[in-house]
Amino acid sequence: MNSKEFEIYKKIKQAIIQQKLRPNIQLIEQDIAESFGVSRTPVRNVLRRLAYERLVKIIENKGAFVSGSSMEEAKEVFEVRRIIEAKAVRKACQLHNKDQIIELGKMIDEENKMFESADSYELVEILGDFHLKIADISGNSYFYQYLEDLISLTNVIVGIYGGDQKACSHHLHIFNAIEKRDEELAEKLVLDHLNEIENNLNFSEEQRVLPLSEVFQYK
Repeated sequence: MNSKEFEIYKKIKQAIIQQKLRPNIQLIEQDIAESFGVSRTPVRNVLRRLAYERLVKIIENKGAFVSGSSMEEAKEVFEVRRIIEAKAVRKACQLHNKDQIIELGKMIDEENKMFESADSYELVEILGDFHLKIADISGNSYFYQYLEDLISLTNVIVGIYGGDQKACSHHLHIFNAIEKRDEELAEKLVLDHLNEIENNLNFSEEQRVLPLSEVFQYK
């Protein structure tokens, strides 16, 4: 992905996370290309990347659409996350080393900086990275692989239905429990964290649909 494609990718992803692009809105290649002053080829590459991350769905002979999840689908995502992350955090408590704890602690500091700067795109990325790092420390590559996909889906769900991000004290408490190798507490905190995110979802909110040029604010 070249620099121009990454710029388009970031802006579309931001727009989804910031709720400017609602579920099932069609992303017309030509309109996006005109908004960014490019041909349709880089736009097509970006949409494929977003489809891989499940932020966008591409339907043959119809085009690309912003992904949408029903309440039932959202609950399924969180159900699977709870199963994987409960086990992953217990293994992380058992297996972590000093360097991994230092790296995890730095991620907490970076989260705090992101909350202060109010960059929602960067914030969502690093919040997800904290969970992925725990999966990495657990030593099970499948935990990481599946959780990566689930976090992308969660970002869509929270971005559309979850409202504004608030300071996440859960991560600091989870970090402290992992550092102390307290498996029971760490699991409880992770489950409490995921439950809170799910319980804060609001599927009834409606917003007006903005034109793509206004969404991307490029022209």
